Amino acid sequence: MVNSDYGKCAHCNEDNTQPAWCLSCDPDIATRWTSGNKDIDDCMKTFQLRAWNYGDAIEWIPFNKLSDVKEIGKGGFGSVYSATWLDGIRKVEYFKVDDDNYSYKRSREPNSIVALKTLANSKENNDFLKEFKSLMECKLNFSKLAIYGITQNTETKEYLMVFQYADNGSLHKYLTKNFSKLTWQTKLQILKDTALDLDFIHDNAGYIHADFHSGNILQDQSTSENTQSYIADLGLSNENVSGDEIYGVMPYVAPEVLSGKQQFTQAADIYGFGIIMTEMSTGQRPFDGRKFDIKLSVEICRGLRPKFAPETPKCYIELAEKCMNSDPQKRPSAQNVRDTIEDWLDKIASLDDNEIKKQFLDADKVIKSLPIPKHSDDMYTSKIISTKLISKAIKDLSQVDFAQIKLDITEL
Repeated sequence: MVNSDYGKCAHCNEDNTQPAWCLSCDPDIATRWTSGNKDIDDCMKTFQLRAWNYGDAIEWIPFNKLSDVKEIGKGGFGSVYSATWLDGIRKVEYFKVDDDNYSYKRSREPNSIVALKTLANSKENNDFLKEFKSLMECKLNFSKLAIYGITQNTETKEYLMVFQYADNGSLHKYLTKNFSKLTWQTKLQILKDTALDLDFIHDNAGYIHADFHSGNILQDQSTSENTQSYIADLGLSNENVSGDEIYGVMPYVAPEVLSGKQQFTQAADIYGFGIIMTEMSTGQRPFDGRKFDIKLSVEICRGLRPKFAPETPKCYIELAEKCMNSDPQKRPSAQNVRDTIEDWLDKIASLDDNEIKKQFLDADKVIKSLPIPKHSDDMYTSKIISTKLISKAIKDLSQVDFAQIKLDITEL
């Protein structure tokens, strides 16, 4: 849409289509660079040509434009770093000309803190570009995590995605630090934002996350008074394991996937959402303190689920249990979950008394008294899980003496 209020394009002298952005000229100009790798160039330029505004245009970011690179997370399939981007994030500045008009100017935020992510063996392009393409498609379909571009470590030759840095870390870390101070209203807002992002991934972009847990939900408060939630790390690593294995964090994996009966689906993501709801209730990770072994996996497949904190509202438990239903066909969609939580938030904010509001306000009184034990974070990183062993144990259940089994079915 052309709008004369957005100013004139410096190249064609026509009205800009967005503030300081001309859709006819600027996407093409943005592609006039090279990383030195044709596959990377072709992939990035495809998305550059689809940029609708200045802030959406991704870039090839020279590694020497990144400083103070520090590792902040590591898993079996890659690492995450924080860094300072010297040029900084793109933005458009607004200047008031008079009461009715503004002028627009392209600008940047120098020395922006960003996150870098690499995949193991990302010197090979295929897996890296698969994840990048998926994240970009989700971004173009309104998923909220900002992606700024790609860079390459000049020493290791590994490619890294450059994206938004979440100053409060993962949802798990945020809960560990702040749980006793969080009201149910705040927790519901986090869940609503997460369900909204998951709905964008499912319905708008048509993707499955396939590794959905509280370590992959980021919390950021750098640009807003309220904490914003973003879903990260689509579980594309599941494409690289054998048919008898999956990649994930066992307590968050749906039983039909854990048992090898089905592949990951959107309904399996919803199961993970239900597990996260129990975590939001108790402040504890699911099955905290238990070994992630064949005994636990079989119990999950037979219906074991994490517990809820005392006084957790009945409506909340009912929704979480629907999400964790053993039958994936009976689980709600991400949109249904979002709409339900949004309705609760409306009732809590209402000036009128109502039963939903009363339940959540009463539950707030219990939060400060809940103990929050902490166990090894290593158990809750995504790992390879053998569904073959789980399936065999379920079939041979009558012959299995679980007390004698020491086998851990996860491996780094």
